[in-house]
Amino acid sequence: MTALDAHALACMRRGLTHARAGDYFAAHDDWEEVWQGLSGHRRMFWQAMIQLVVGGYHYGNGNRRGCQGQWHKALHKCEELLPHYAEPLPEPLTGLQTVLREGLALVEGSADPLPALHTFTTTVMSDDWFSFP
Repeated sequence: MTALDAHALACMRRGLTHARAGDYFAAHDDWEEVWQGLSGHRRMFWQAMIQLVVGGYHYGNGNRRGCQGQWHKALHKCEELLPHYAEPLPEPLTGLQTVLREGLALVEGSADPLPALHTFTTTVMSDDWFSFP
């Protein structure tokens, strides 16, 4: 795994700041800029992270089905990544799976998933995630 360069790291941090502020479209843009240059498991993980925030964006704009579609795709990517890691599974992967499952359950129960997404970005995610996997 190669370390992110200064520009990519700045984009990742900016994306996290946007996600924490609830500006999911901007977070998507920031992370996608870096994602395009990634490969392998890292690329798949960050694509799932992008799908997480795109789902939040869709939900915030009243597109419940778009939200669910993005989150189901992201959860599928997490499941594809699982066999590549030993127990205990890394926190970024389990944390992402947890928020996706929780968010989907909330949407399916007609509850707002955005508070759970906000809690995830503010209390679970950290700069350490930028070096995963």
